[in-house]
Amino acid sequence: MKYLEKIVFFIVLLLVAGVAAWVFIGGPGERPSEGDVPAINRGFELKAYQRMFIPDDAEWPEPEFQDAEGKWLYRVFTPPKLYIVDGAFDPELPFVGPPPPEPDPPPPFGVRLVEIDRKLYRLQLSAVFEQDMDNIDSAILSFENVYATETQLPTIRARKEEVNEEFNFRVDDIERIEIRAENGGLEIVHTVTVTDLDSGRIVLLSDSEPLFEEGVTLIFASTVDTGEEAIVRNVGETFVMNDATYTVSEINLERSTVELVKEAEYLDVPERETLNPQPTSPVTVEPAPEPTPSEDEGSGIDFFFN
Repeated sequence: MKYLEKIVFFIVLLLVAGVAAWVFIGGPGERPSEGDVPAINRGFELKAYQRMFIPDDAEWPEPEFQDAEGKWLYRVFTPPKLYIVDGAFDPELPFVGPPPPEPDPPPPFGVRLVEIDRKLYRLQLSAVFEQDMDNIDSAILSFENVYATETQLPTIRARKEEVNEEFNFRVDDIERIEIRAENGGLEIVHTVTVTDLDSGRIVLLSDSEPLFEEGVTLIFASTVDTGEEAIVRNVGETFVMNDATYTVSEINLERSTVELVKEAEYLDVPERETLNPQPTSPVTVEPAPEPTPSEDEGSGIDFFFN
């Protein structure tokens, strides 16, 4: 009985194998159509193998074992050193000249602003003493004598409509202004109208900011030649420094900045920079070289091991 079962099982297995072969391979009379076979691209050119010249000094290193037991050994061909020159392999590296020199860096702007010199007016309102909060005209005014000599008082006091004959000025008016600050606080600013009897002009003095004379003096220094300086007083003035011409295009006294325009033969277009006062030229400190230990210092370590 068992022998019969084995025969039946073998016959079934053959039938299954035959059906699978017929499904995947097809019937004996079927052949693939031309549409099922991909077309061969014949647009390429077959070239015969050309033997490459091998120099006599080519290196052919022996294969090395890659594991500790000596079982893993590369058995591949090791070609000589090859270089790709103009899209082709070449055993020799063509001569390559030194790289072209780097272009010179552009020259520096070459000028720094040393100082914006403004002359203070000879009188400055330093304090206001209000004796009656409802009557500002009764206040006592304290003026600073900016250019006081050793024999003159540094502080001058006066009231409204008083004339100081020693310093030749008259107090014409006093104004008290209350300004609400952003934080909600109250700021009080006093403004005093004074007639300068020396020049006859009327000036406004405030205890919140100083008053300067008209005009400004700009002092420039070269960052290339430290001994070269220039003094300019007005917008539009020019000066020559470092083989270039500099023109003052703008003076901003609120931000304490000066805009310069640089023109030179080696510049394609003028350079423009905004300068802030720098009383001293910035100094670049180079790091000191690390000391080299001497033989005596090195022997100190070996002392513990000897």
